[in-house]
This record gives sequence, C-alpha cells and structure tokens, in this order.
Amino acid sequence: MRILIVEDDAEKAKSIESYISEKFSSISTNVVQSYHDGVEYAMNGKYDIIILDMSIPAFEGQDSCRGETLKNGGEIIVRELLDEDIKFRCLVITQYETFNNESLETIDKRLRKLCGNSYLGCIKYDTYNDDWKDKLKNVLENVFGINN
Repeated sequence: MRILIVEDDAEKAKSIESYISEKFSSISTNVVQSYHDGVEYAMNGKYDIIILDMSIPAFEGQDSCRGETLKNGGEIIVRELLDEDIKFRCLVITQYETFNNESLETIDKRLRKLCGNSYLGCIKYDTYNDDWKDKLKNVLENVFGINN
C-alpha cells in the first residue's frame, strides 16, 4: 500500500508521514513539495491514495520550493489527473479555511462533485490539535480495510 503526500510545509509533511508509519506499518509513503512533482509522481507511480495540500509552490528548487505559490494547487493536481484520465483516490489535508477567496467548504463540495468516490474528503490540519489524526486514521482504515 502506497501513499503520495504533496505538501510543501516540511513539519506538516513530517507529522503526517510519521503518523501514518506509526499507525500503519504496511503503508509506504513518498513526500513531494510542489505541483510539478506532485503531478509527475501521481502519473508515474502507483499510489493507492494521494494526500494533497491545497496551497503549494509550482516547482521544487535545489534548496527550497521555487516558483509562484498555487493557492489551489491541490485542486489543480486533481484536475490535471482527471484530464489525463489517471485513476486515483485523493484526500486533502490543509491548515487554511480559504483559498483564492473561496471557502474550504466550497472547494470540498467541488472536489466531491469532480471526483465522485475517488475523493476521500478534506481534513483540517492543526498543529495544536490532534483531531486530524483520528480523521486520517478512519479514512485509511476504511480505504485499506485495516482495523488498528
């Protein structure tokens, strides 16, 4: 079982990745930090789930992320995969409530309509609250049929 995490915040990515490996030893993860790498890995890898941040840079650079920040980067990745007829399941994990003056709720509804059952929902990440962990655990248990 494989998960691709597209997240430019190193601490958030580490937190998500650590939690998954702690709770689900049978799941391997790859982390990328940009729209470009997210699309490339999603198209060329065989991932069971893609975990997306919404706001991500266009490209990764040698020392850090480069290029403009795409406020709806996660959604743009989803649209690219749909355009290329790539089969995928995705989950959004984000810290913010609005993107490009749109509420997270509006984006969540749009992604649900675009992706149907391939969209696993949206989880609000919070550094100071671990509620996101229970929600992620529930999604992964449901998708992979694992009972921890």
